[in-house]
Amino acid sequence: MLYQMSRRDHEGEYIPFTITFVTCNLKLNTGGEKITLEQAVYVGGPSKADKVRNPNHAANYTRNIRSIDGDRIIKIHPLLVTQFNGRKVAQ
Repeated sequence: MLYQMSRRDHEGEYIPFTITFVTCNLKLNTGGEKITLEQAVYVGGPSKADKVRNPNHAANYTRNIRSIDGDRIIKIHPLLVTQFNGRKVAQ
């Protein structure tokens, strides 16, 4: 799944995918909401150089995605993904 998220087409653009995941915020003790994005793309890096900050995606096991028609970046935990491109994800 992580490999397919980061795939690019022949023009270098990220290939859209469908994803369903569950929200979870341990600090605020909230979550459990199921969210589905029909056309999402992987966000590989910061949008501006002055906002550079190491998000430690490897250590925190997180990835950034956004809806193809939106500009809001969503941080997801791959372990909380329930479906990817219409297929159930095995945990």
